[in-house]
Amino acid sequence: MAEQIRTSVLIAGGGPVGLVTAIELGRRGVACVLLNDKPDTAFHPKANAIGSRTMEHFRRLGVAKAVRASGLDDDHPTDVAYFTRLTGREIARLHMPSRTDALRQARDGTSPWPSAEPPHRCSQIFLERCLKSRADEMRSADIRFGWRLTAWREEKDRVVGTAEEVATGRTVEIAADYLVGADAGSSIVRKGLGIEYEGESGVVRPFMGGSMLACYYRTRIDPAWLSVARSWQYWIVAPDIRAVFIHVKSHDHMLFITNLPNGTDPRSIDFAKLNRIAAGAPVPMEIISTLPWTAGYALVAQSFGRGRAFLAGDSAHLFTPTGGLGMNTGIDDAVNLAWKLAALVQGWGGAKLAATYETERRPIGIRNVGYARTFAMSVGTVPVTAAIEQDTADGRAERAALGARLNDHAFREFIIPGIQLGLRYDGSPIVAPDGTPAPPDETTRYVQTAFPGGRAPHQWLGPDVSLHDRFGRDFTLLKLRGASERDAADIADAARDRGVPLAVLEVPGDAARELYAAELALVRPDHHVAWRGSRAADPAALIDRVRGA
Repeated sequence: MAEQIRTSVLIAGGGPVGLVTAIELGRRGVACVLLNDKPDTAFHPKANAIGSRTMEHFRRLGVAKAVRASGLDDDHPTDVAYFTRLTGREIARLHMPSRTDALRQARDGTSPWPSAEPPHRCSQIFLERCLKSRADEMRSADIRFGWRLTAWREEKDRVVGTAEEVATGRTVEIAADYLVGADAGSSIVRKGLGIEYEGESGVVRPFMGGSMLACYYRTRIDPAWLSVARSWQYWIVAPDIRAVFIHVKSHDHMLFITNLPNGTDPRSIDFAKLNRIAAGAPVPMEIISTLPWTAGYALVAQSFGRGRAFLAGDSAHLFTPTGGLGMNTGIDDAVNLAWKLAALVQGWGGAKLAATYETERRPIGIRNVGYARTFAMSVGTVPVTAAIEQDTADGRAERAALGARLNDHAFREFIIPGIQLGLRYDGSPIVAPDGTPAPPDETTRYVQTAFPGGRAPHQWLGPDVSLHDRFGRDFTLLKLRGASERDAADIADAARDRGVPLAVLEVPGDAARELYAAELALVRPDHHVAWRGSRAADPAALIDRVRGA
């Protein structure tokens, strides 16, 4: 008979989404078991852009500094540039700051990202190491790499999964209160629930649509093939090839992505030849790994779960990677779901709380998948002729027109604080509206607001100290200028009576009061505003609402 284990939450999948779920549960002392079929963290670069909102979560989880120390050198610009070839003509360039400059801009208020944590360019291979190290520190989290979920079933008051150790074939049976499927597009959890994807797939474009191939290699950065101004990404737009070179490390590790003709065996590809064509010169290559994959997905699961089983990350939505929204959306899923599962396990979450995961996150999945599709259409269908490389009137005209298009595209794809920081849970049953008009949902522009359902605004309180840093682990009641001690105490008392963990934070001064536009604001564990006002007419009813009772 197989060994039996009892836990509170079983997590299938140990990528960034599963690891963040385990960290969120672990820091609250909630027992969980995480299964990951690979013996170690990712070795091939996939996601390479960590969004501002995700970095805010990492700051809260205690991994932001470790993640920031990974990836490119401190002074490496994160420009995105477009070329006919690397040794050819530059067509367009979006200038973006290095890590050092981005943090300086965040501190002095000149960043387009009103956050203590601007975006960071770092490969998933480094990110996963940081997250796994943090997850391993959680005493209540049993992190099992080299294990996979092979079957599961839901019983009356629990979920029971069968886990197999890949190297030995040994199996254990794991009984849990809840199951989280963070196990990619082929999710055994999603398939077991009978939930299908909806949306668009099978789209073929000149680039970022159809069969794709990625090659990760060691190299030697040399002016013979890379003499242009340093960038993070170098996009090649030529009549005979569409590709992108991405720095994984500043000096010696690159990722090369290009389309793969349908029906082509990836094993037959001559990567040195492709790199030479895209660069316009030989590129020294020591191949580390290659990965065929498919672009052109814009899919969202019909449901994000049922009963005691939930979907997060790629099991809930599949993106084409333009905009860098896939992993970042999945991590936001994990944060939203984990605090709710912790509340249910700990007994203070209400009967309606679990259902709000789908209510809140599925619309965001649809929103973000739509944005990623738009970006893929924009960059993937750029028309190019042979004139683009010629020093002729037609060539100059084509480069000028394409440069204008790509400069506009790059800004709309990479400067997106509205998408990352402006997400809101409009209409959520655990958010109390205040009757004010909703701010616009824009992509490239974001003005901080404490509109209920949206992200709680950031404010610097001191050198490298954000208001977010002072929030409690779970709910936080902000007492702002003019707040009544009695009204604040009534809400705190109602939370205590229901066992809801709540910290009270007094923030003096006019700046925070104006930013939040209220005397009191109730902030959720995921740093979204649940309610704001001068007083709660019925504090008990307010607490019941935000805990899903």
